[in-house]
Amino acid sequence: MSCADLRNAKCKMFNAKCKMNPFCIFHFSFFIFHFAFPSAQGAEIAAPASLAAREEAALTAAAERVAPSVVQIRTIGGLDVVDGTLLADGPTTGLVISADGYILSSAFNFAQQPASILVTFASGKQAPAELLATDHSRMLVLLKATGVADLPVPEMAPAADIRPGQWAVAIGRTFRADRTNVTVGIVSAIGRMFGKAIQTDADVSTTNYGGPLVDIRGRVLGLIVPMAPQATSEVAGIEWYDSGIGFAVPLAPLAERIEQMTKGKEQRAGLLGIGMQTKNPHSSLAELSVVRPDSPAGQAGLKKGDRIIEVNGRPVRTQTDLRFALGTAYGGDSVQIVAMRGDERIERSIALVDELALFRHAFLGILPMRPASEEPGAAKQSDPGVVVRMVYAGSPAAEAKVQAGDRIIEINDTKVKSIDDAIQALDNLAPEGKVTVRLVRADQPMDLALTATRLPGNVPGELPPAFEDRAAAEANPAAQAGEAVELKLAEFPHNCRVYVPGSRSASHALSALLWLQAPGDSKPEEIVREWEKMCDRDGVVLILPTPKDADHWERTDLEYLHRLLERALAQYKIDPHRVVVGGQGNTGAIAWPLALASRDLVRGVATAAAPLPRQIRVPPNDPAQRLAVFAAIPPKKDAAAAITQGLKSISDAGYNVTTITTVAPTGQLSDAEREELARWLDTLDRF
Repeated sequence: MSCADLRNAKCKMFNAKCKMNPFCIFHFSFFIFHFAFPSAQGAEIAAPASLAAREEAALTAAAERVAPSVVQIRTIGGLDVVDGTLLADGPTTGLVISADGYILSSAFNFAQQPASILVTFASGKQAPAELLATDHSRMLVLLKATGVADLPVPEMAPAADIRPGQWAVAIGRTFRADRTNVTVGIVSAIGRMFGKAIQTDADVSTTNYGGPLVDIRGRVLGLIVPMAPQATSEVAGIEWYDSGIGFAVPLAPLAERIEQMTKGKEQRAGLLGIGMQTKNPHSSLAELSVVRPDSPAGQAGLKKGDRIIEVNGRPVRTQTDLRFALGTAYGGDSVQIVAMRGDERIERSIALVDELALFRHAFLGILPMRPASEEPGAAKQSDPGVVVRMVYAGSPAAEAKVQAGDRIIEINDTKVKSIDDAIQALDNLAPEGKVTVRLVRADQPMDLALTATRLPGNVPGELPPAFEDRAAAEANPAAQAGEAVELKLAEFPHNCRVYVPGSRSASHALSALLWLQAPGDSKPEEIVREWEKMCDRDGVVLILPTPKDADHWERTDLEYLHRLLERALAQYKIDPHRVVVGGQGNTGAIAWPLALASRDLVRGVATAAAPLPRQIRVPPNDPAQRLAVFAAIPPKKDAAAAITQGLKSISDAGYNVTTITTVAPTGQLSDAEREELARWLDTLDRF
């Protein structure tokens, strides 16, 4: 059995993470003597021990070779919390990359936006530094230390030399400025995070973020940073620290980008301006469901429904393939795109941008009638199109004389067979965009020209029935009675009460409202009594979870809430356009991070006297993931000011916001205000 065999088998007596412990080396030699070479005698016994010693010496030499280039960084001042993560205020690590004082580190170390930065070098010398630029794609920062020269610069390993299975040594200079902290593992994968990072099983934590990951020769494989595939903030991925999953960004391919950073130029991921349906990305084709008209893709002539099959000569089949093909690109890079539009092959050279203009959803002023006997959002195959339930007063549709009962069969180039089709067609438009609508009225087709506007912030005072058979259902009130049931997730200690409305028809899709309220404010039974009439009337599944052992929710509960919502949507027949999370007061404020982190599931946030947490960074509005906001604001000036300020940041990010002022000073909803919220929820499938 070779040393490599032992390492790959994760031998308990010699783990790659032994951190050079002589006790581990002793067990390693003992294991080889008794198991790998049971019949060895004399000189044969000495060879394995010598091999272990040489391996230890090589790893030690690798760490010592790069150590002079590893620095300790101290930051002073700034934020304590970012995106709900409490930031440590201790020293961190950086890596010298030029003799005159340029230093790379992890953006995580500077998420608090410090007032000053002090660098301590391996020699003990200290120098102030300034942050020049951030690479927001790889989560790196470039510092410049002043008053230094002739600093040791490490050797960078070429990307072609990085292979899974090779030794990887993670190095930091955190606990003491006069020595490094070292952990050992292997390169477990390359091309992770959509091609941007290598993965290692060396123990990686906040103690060596910003430090180098080096090979057995002491060459830098990459800079250690936290990362997560579905998030891009500086703190994304720190939940994996010390878990055997760590990431490092290869530096050799970034020479040009680092040179731009020395000139103070921020680096950001390249954006094409497209969206795809939220299906399984590993098996779903790279078909575009959204192409922003003002984006590089839109200006290049790509359209909704096009299927990308190639990027820079690299074949693309699935959504995941496309993310990998574009994952390493920066704003300003040009990519060669090949797409199919039916049988037509389209080839374009497109320059990516690092920032897209603010997006607000377009609106025609139509509330659709929901299909009575099909899956959520679908129309009867024998009767194509979407029936108009209501036309918003003063809207483009009203000005064009669209009427209730008309059937919308086409919007621009999109055939409308379902509510989904109509909403997706509007997702590809911007306010003030020109729209051609084809509809059928009394069996006669009509073409209308409209100019789209923005989604409204008002709630209609009265709504017509959402289903054609609603009047018949309401004639039998007994059929409307619902029931409250328990919904328990086996892997979580939390409890949850769910009120399921009486079903008018087994085919009708329901809405979902997940409501967060402190147990001390109101019991689930009381909340059900407040909502049950509206739930039965409008078909709303009311989900009422409670914290596990406290009187308030915390960010650590977000995973439970997300999983609970997934379970409810799978268990009940829910219309994906009408899924809302919300809550009352400071407890309800957890609805904000839940909704913003779950935009693949949630289409609305409804809060009452619940301020936006100050540390939350609001992501920009996404055309393919609509998220509307209903906020009930108490009349107290101080409370109203704090809530209004948070709502402004939401609106400034492009989201549609509706506000009301409560009668109660506490912000508690009255029956009339609860009715208004219910009507808002009932209109989330408008277009």
